Amino acid sequence: MVVQRSVAFLVSFLMLSLVLRSRSCEALKIISVTNGGTEGSWGLLEICPEGSRAIGYQTQNDLLDVILYDKTAMNSIRLFCNDTEGTSITSTLGHTGTWELRQNCPPGEALSSFRLRVEPYDPELSDNTSVNSIQFNCTDGTLLNFNGNSAGVWGDFSADQCDVTGICGLETRVMPQGALSDNTALNNVGFICC
Repeated sequence: MVVQRSVAFLVSFLMLSLVLRSRSCEALKIISVTNGGTEGSWGLLEICPEGSRAIGYQTQNDLLDVILYDKTAMNSIRLFCNDTEGTSITSTLGHTGTWELRQNCPPGEALSSFRLRVEPYDPELSDNTSVNSIQFNCTDGTLLNFNGNSAGVWGDFSADQCDVTGICGLETRVMPQGALSDNTALNNVGFICC
């Protein structure tokens, strides 16, 4: 009898946990842009610790300009959270490139919207690069502008913004290394409002 009650309680607890988890996921607001690439797979959603938000970012860029080299342009994005531990989050990482200098919002502000510089896929090109650079706006309107690779065209800023709460998570779409001879690495990204 005691075992049956314990099992029933455990099942009820697990069901309640699933319901609460699904409700919190439904409440997530994802901001995106319309010019992201479509190659590769979406990685895991990474979120800053509860109560914190992203106050800065860093990109990993393949800046080599060698004729016979498969350039991948921007490979990875790292967000820096304002929790007491100084957590950083990344989602799926590309496989090459140099981590550039960290860009930060002014004190008390957070990342709120973004846009991508993208070279659209062209079957005539032997070396497509997809995402080449990214810009962020902070919650106070400050523009963070790292001049990554120069190929491609800037798209519009994300139609939705995390203007009050700030960004606190990300998910990246990356073509894995060795997938094709023309690897584009980072193709798209979505950010989560806190």
